[in-house]
Amino acid sequence: MSELDLGLKVASRKLLWRMGYTTRLDVQLRGVQQPAQSPGRGSRGSAAPEAFTDLDVLGFTVAGGFRLQSAIVDCKTSPKGSTSRMFWVRGVADFFDADAAFMVRKAQLTDAARQLTSRLRISALDTDDLARLDELHPSTLDFATEPLSWLFRPTTASESLAAFRGLDKRLDPLLEYREFTYWTTEHHHNPMRLVDELAAVAPHLDHRNPQHLALVFDYAWLYLLALGHAVESVRATHVADLDRGLQEYLFGGPTGLNEKRGLAQLLAGIKDAGGMPKTVDVDLLPPYYPRLRELVVRVLNTPDGLLPTLRLLEFTSTVTALGRRIETPEEMGGLYDGIAPKRAADVVGFLVGSAGLDSGFRNRARAQLLGERLE
Repeated sequence: MSELDLGLKVASRKLLWRMGYTTRLDVQLRGVQQPAQSPGRGSRGSAAPEAFTDLDVLGFTVAGGFRLQSAIVDCKTSPKGSTSRMFWVRGVADFFDADAAFMVRKAQLTDAARQLTSRLRISALDTDDLARLDELHPSTLDFATEPLSWLFRPTTASESLAAFRGLDKRLDPLLEYREFTYWTTEHHHNPMRLVDELAAVAPHLDHRNPQHLALVFDYAWLYLLALGHAVESVRATHVADLDRGLQEYLFGGPTGLNEKRGLAQLLAGIKDAGGMPKTVDVDLLPPYYPRLRELVVRVLNTPDGLLPTLRLLEFTSTVTALGRRIETPEEMGGLYDGIAPKRAADVVGFLVGSAGLDSGFRNRARAQLLGERLE
């Protein structure tokens, strides 16, 4: 990734923020790692996962009716091949089910590329277009002043992206899930899968390490986004019976929930008959489910708080990855409001309790987000 490409990425990130999105840079899309072939087939070990493609900038916003909408941005410094690239961008947008797609180039785009914009439903922009769109989307946020400006500056954006490289090898599965698996997993799996991933490496996470704390903030962003998908589904299916709606969502629908309930009952019968140890957990739902349901209720009851909370977590993860901390609400560049810091602290607290993380993560998160004194 060239510095020129990164410059376009952070400029595109700022435009999406002006448009009302929360964002993420360099999202990798790839297949799952295949198991090793059986002996005699001429293969050793597991096959490397196949890379599909990458998203330079990914954005999410909340539309009317609590519908999560996404946007992807493809950034390149050279306009060469822009016409054929338009078809690639359309394919990636369809694969990711994105609601909006942008192709951004440093130099002026060809007439042929611009002719394709309406047919392929892609916005084709050069740097002049980016600057003009910035003007057309004013914001109350202070993008030019630190520390919020670090999100939109190539040097600090690059440094924050690099903060998670070279960590303890025992954290590799956590990084793999964050960078790859989360994005290609069906949405309804992530609320429980993410907790499992954190719990598996909990002993190796140190709340005193800024990179580890930044990673937990980043996981809170991922988790809140997963809850956004869950709430969108519950609102459309069982908003008057949230418990049923949430359980159906977590197991892929009514049929999936019924199948899991039947399996849980079968295993419970085997356990009662002495067919398996009493210590084996055969419950359908994880022990943290009541806390998960409560957190979903909070998100459901304050729909206007989802996007500001996601943005605050994105900002806080970046600041922490850079080895800095937020001292006062005024340093949040206009992101501080009555809901976002509390909701962000709620999500971190849920992950700490559900995944068995050290309580120091909760304390440090509350110190950063709510200004509480760190014991």
